[in-house]
Amino acid sequence: MKSFSVALPEGIWYMLSANLFFSFMTVSVYGVKILDPSVSPFVVSFVRVIVNFLVILLPVIVFGKRKLLFGDRRASLWFRGLFGGIALMLFFYSIQTLGPSESTFIQSANGIFIVLLCPLVLSERFSVRALLAVLGAVLGLYILFDPSFSGGRTIGQIMALVSGVFAALSALMVAKSGKSNSYVTVVFYFCFVAVFVHLAYFAVAGDVVIPKGYLVWVAMIGVGIFSSAAQLLMTKAYQIAPASVVVAVGYSGPVLNTVWGIVLFGQMLTIRAMVGCFIILLCGVFLPFLKKELKTDCPVVDIKEGM
Repeated sequence: MKSFSVALPEGIWYMLSANLFFSFMTVSVYGVKILDPSVSPFVVSFVRVIVNFLVILLPVIVFGKRKLLFGDRRASLWFRGLFGGIALMLFFYSIQTLGPSESTFIQSANGIFIVLLCPLVLSERFSVRALLAVLGAVLGLYILFDPSFSGGRTIGQIMALVSGVFAALSALMVAKSGKSNSYVTVVFYFCFVAVFVHLAYFAVAGDVVIPKGYLVWVAMIGVGIFSSAAQLLMTKAYQIAPASVVVAVGYSGPVLNTVWGIVLFGQMLTIRAMVGCFIILLCGVFLPFLKKELKTDCPVVDIKEGM
């Protein structure tokens, strides 16, 4: 068995590569808004789920591994899909409202909610130091937010934050179901349930505009391809390197998205926003290394979509 001391550099490269593809996904989501503002972010997330669904489903059918799909059918698998689907939709909404950088930093606060929800969902404790890291991240979010809660951006910020809550719940469901089910099963349930979450939303809201330009379709399909590739790379990183290190490296994602936001879209952060992002980044990198202090099975999971 390969030791972590040997596998660590390779695991870091896998996670960095995953974040690069996740950043391509985020840029593509925002690019759809620029190409056609009339297209709902929920249409984009629906196409992303369908592409991811096909990426998982087709190889399973070709190689005759259909039994992998439904696993042990435990309730946490279905809830993983429900929470993950909602998190994805809200995250894509926030990306198109706030841009790649700010939305990603706020949504990355899902680690805060994982720690806070662990005692409720998994009946596990967390340490005082972990709580201090969480409070520090909350301070970063407060600074990043407009404290007067004025302006249209606040809705996007709230959506990103709520997305983080649902992403945390999704992560906890992965922790409950992942030990007895394969990665293929977990992703299958996410895609399968998320399809119906989207259809339910479309049936109620009727918020469907079919894109006409081929570039918009290229961008939306690219969202699905990039996210699918990132999922595979991220899973490989968790398989060969310590989870705490992988999650810490995972915070390179918001940094990458900030770079893309500046280079491609000219979205410069204010000094206040940069301070908030730095505090979130610092606490997010620090929090995973408290796992030994947690004395818990609380998962250290990097959720990008829901995702």
